[in-house]
Amino acid sequence: MNDERSLATNLIHGRKDAERSLVHPIYQTVAFSVDENEDYTELNEYDAERYFYTRYSNPTIRNVEKKLAALEGGEAALLFSSGMNAITMTLLKLLKSGDTIVASRAVYGSTLHYIEDFLPNYGIQPVILSEDELYRCDEIAPEAKVVFFETPVNPRVDCLSIPQVVAAARRCGALTIIDNTFATPINQTPREFGVDLIIHSVTKYIGGHADVTAGAVITDEDLIVPLYEARKMLGGIPSPQDAFLIDRSLKSLPLRMKLHNENALQLARFFEDEAPVKEVLYPGLESSSQHEVAKQQMKGFGGMLCVDLGSLSAAQTFSESLALLRNVPHLGAAETMVCLPALTSHARFSEEQLVAAGLSPGLVRISVGLEEIDDLIADCRQALQKIANGID
Repeated sequence: MNDERSLATNLIHGRKDAERSLVHPIYQTVAFSVDENEDYTELNEYDAERYFYTRYSNPTIRNVEKKLAALEGGEAALLFSSGMNAITMTLLKLLKSGDTIVASRAVYGSTLHYIEDFLPNYGIQPVILSEDELYRCDEIAPEAKVVFFETPVNPRVDCLSIPQVVAAARRCGALTIIDNTFATPINQTPREFGVDLIIHSVTKYIGGHADVTAGAVITDEDLIVPLYEARKMLGGIPSPQDAFLIDRSLKSLPLRMKLHNENALQLARFFEDEAPVKEVLYPGLESSSQHEVAKQQMKGFGGMLCVDLGSLSAAQTFSESLALLRNVPHLGAAETMVCLPALTSHARFSEEQLVAAGLSPGLVRISVGLEEIDDLIADCRQALQKIANGID
């Protein structure tokens, strides 16, 4: 990376290969040859200048990792086969039997399930806290080794104060890990506030085209090396083809996020004036209770919003009446998508758990895409009209 150039320029140009091709090539190979047997010793290391085996590393993959590290202001990055693989492998490597992990209750459903139900099998004690409790985690769980949180939160897009979480974690000497998927590095760079490790589901906005599954961890080199050893051993590395697709997507990420941000704000403002909508959740709205926190740590407010339509029946009518918007439990792509958390990401939650998580049965999560905003508004308007007319 050229530090004198902007990040947007570096995302396009990246590293030059030996042949100086315009597009960084796919090294579609499982292994690399050596000239001398002594080379094998060096090639096993994370910072080796040459490559040995694609399960360890690969030039196509490393090119993307360098870009992601620069984008988040980290020293190093690793790609994983999925966002959940990045989370699970990171926590298993950083924690051991007898350790305690603090996690926000407001995290992605599969993440919470893993922390609550899987980590205890390895002797790791989870302490699940509310937002306010997370800011006092040093008092509640002073023995914590890791504090895990996300902001904006899936699905309600609530915004936790990153500086407050980091300050509490530092008071008890815990590492901080943030899931920055909803914000992306374009809208939020948690390293500025002292977060130790940043995780992304690259499948979402960074990949951006709903055609690649991957995850990433960005941190300091002293923390990346043990994670590299774990990935090498457990094999959770994406293919060179996947890395090639991610590299393609990174070139347009700043432009895509600009339009995601603009469209989401306009759609949120539209919903504010529609009678069937009981509540609009989007941190970019000045009326949002999350607005001030978001302004302090975000450069843009993202492409995710929620609307509460009051009942599961109304939410189902709305989602099934859409002609342009797609009903699919995904996010971060060019297409605008809706889903009902009560039936998808949080389908395993009881009514009591849904209430505790602040999730109304009538909540609709919307991943606002890159279409013409007037077309999105027109489709949402006609779907809301079906609710107003009592059409089920």
